[in-house]
Amino acid sequence: MPLAIPGRTKDAVVVAAADSDWRSGVEAFLRAMGADEDRAAYHLSVLDQRAAGRMSWVSQLAGRTLASGRPMPAGRAYAQMLVDEGTLPLYDAGGWRFSLDLHNPNNEAGVAWYDESVVELAIVADVGVFMGPAYDGGGVDAAMADRALHGARLGELVASLAEHVQAMFAYADVGSTGGVLTSATRPGSVVHPGPDTLRPQDFLWSITAWGPGALEGGLEELLDALSLEPEQLARIDPHVRLHVRLEHRRLAYGGRMLQYRFIFGSELRGERAHLDTPLAQQLGLRSTNVQFRA
Repeated sequence: MPLAIPGRTKDAVVVAAADSDWRSGVEAFLRAMGADEDRAAYHLSVLDQRAAGRMSWVSQLAGRTLASGRPMPAGRAYAQMLVDEGTLPLYDAGGWRFSLDLHNPNNEAGVAWYDESVVELAIVADVGVFMGPAYDGGGVDAAMADRALHGARLGELVASLAEHVQAMFAYADVGSTGGVLTSATRPGSVVHPGPDTLRPQDFLWSITAWGPGALEGGLEELLDALSLEPEQLARIDPHVRLHVRLEHRRLAYGGRMLQYRFIFGSELRGERAHLDTPLAQQLGLRSTNVQFRA
């Protein structure tokens, strides 16, 4: 979601070169999602206003109130817009709805890794579509299987958008992605802070895609050799373990994508230490297993 208003939104960020024809790629993606010409044109106009700095969600969503009469946080208002369609058009992903936004236009969140040479597109949805309803008698495994279907569909959307815009990089994780980087460099927040130069590309995410240029230097060979050992899987909760696997995709424009987690919106204690960290180490990347201070 937009980094400037953290909240309950789930996002997947697809990074394209700012000087590329990413708008045509976005239009083709939206049309593939069922948008007609007028709807796609309207959606692109919203993104263009965001890119030009003429539409800040913080100001757009200000002044709303909760049922209690108290002010509604911007993050809550943004998430609600992804449930009940507002300024951003919504699209059906197969039983749940999502939209497409810009992640951090003009560095509205003021982050150190901002790069004006790229545009960050964000597939956004309310986290509730990944958490699923409360168990209704079908059991834990049935609920987890339902969530995993949504997680698999998220991976398909990331791959499709990445192909349409010929992404340089793409990433998604359990929660909103910005929290990892904004915390990872803060000595007051984490036990082992990284340098201020950390970028999303330095990490392995639950869903990660690399454009052809990012695969140089041996990364593709490391991806081909990547493995999940039985002893690693044995330490994952049995209900989650059923939905952990290494799914590789070769993208149409020469990129690669890896997805190993299919249950999003929640995770169990210790899961990242047993799953994310060993995989990241094999690829020479940083783990999203950030150790927060008490």
